[in-house]
Amino acid sequence: MKFPILAGLLMLLGLSNPVVAQEAFPVTITHGLGETTIPSAPQRIVTLGWIAQDVVLALGQVPVGMSNQDWGGDENGVLPWDGEIIAELGGALPARLNAQQLSYEQILSLRPDLILAPYSDLDAEKYARLSAIAPTIAWAKGPWSGSWQDVTLTVGQALGKPSEAQALVDGVEAKLAEVAAAHPEFKGRSFTFGYADPASNGLGIYVASDSRVQMLEELGLVLSPGAAALPSDGAFFVPVSFENLNSVDADLLITWHGDQAELDALNANPLFARFDPVAKGHHLAVVDRSFAIALSAPSVLSIPWSVDKLVPLLDAALD
Repeated sequence: MKFPILAGLLMLLGLSNPVVAQEAFPVTITHGLGETTIPSAPQRIVTLGWIAQDVVLALGQVPVGMSNQDWGGDENGVLPWDGEIIAELGGALPARLNAQQLSYEQILSLRPDLILAPYSDLDAEKYARLSAIAPTIAWAKGPWSGSWQDVTLTVGQALGKPSEAQALVDGVEAKLAEVAAAHPEFKGRSFTFGYADPASNGLGIYVASDSRVQMLEELGLVLSPGAAALPSDGAFFVPVSFENLNSVDADLLITWHGDQAELDALNANPLFARFDPVAKGHHLAVVDRSFAIALSAPSVLSIPWSVDKLVPLLDAALD
């Protein structure tokens, strides 16, 4: 799948051959685990978690290392939209890192001059060890939190490309606004977004601060009142039992699944089957892992990759 909007924007901005004004540095960024100063334009970037590698690529640089995506990625652990841009930029395939069990020796061997993890689960210990290797940027307010816009602008600032990052945000927001205007039937329709852990007795429901919820709201949909009222205590989802699903009733239920067997098991649950949006046929179930990651980690690359696929599915589920 091509990126006509982003490819044109990259060409317009000249990001295939980025030139960064050295006078933009040093750059100091405050985040949830401290304050990081980047002394000069980074050339060897490592990204951890989600989204950051998308922004680095969209800004015309190929990281030397990035998190392996064995769930939703290709045989190399690379997400499809990242693989296309890496090929377009002509860079070497980055080293893939196990973000759950970090190998500090592997990261050190990559000789990074910047480590980006603005959408990740870094804790204070990991941050301290990574900061001993290179300047490290962590999340702003909490693990796995932050809008795709904020993550994009943070990465742009770290790379000395704030105006280019803002242009990317503006371009994707314009795309979402265009889709929303073309589909007024989305406006005001409520949704609940969750996932089903086969080992649990319910769904994990994403809260208002989660980036996947915010992206759907940009299309005109609104988070269901019950989901919006869930007490998250800083978490990006809240477990809701099958017995209490009516508390998050909505016009539309969206869920993602690891495979068809997981979805079949969920549909076989009589309590789930009686949940109003499911019983009425307003359930959008995503079993394509790449598509699920695109919805779960919206970014300046994954949104253009997924939105045209998402729109007809939303239409069908709301009809």
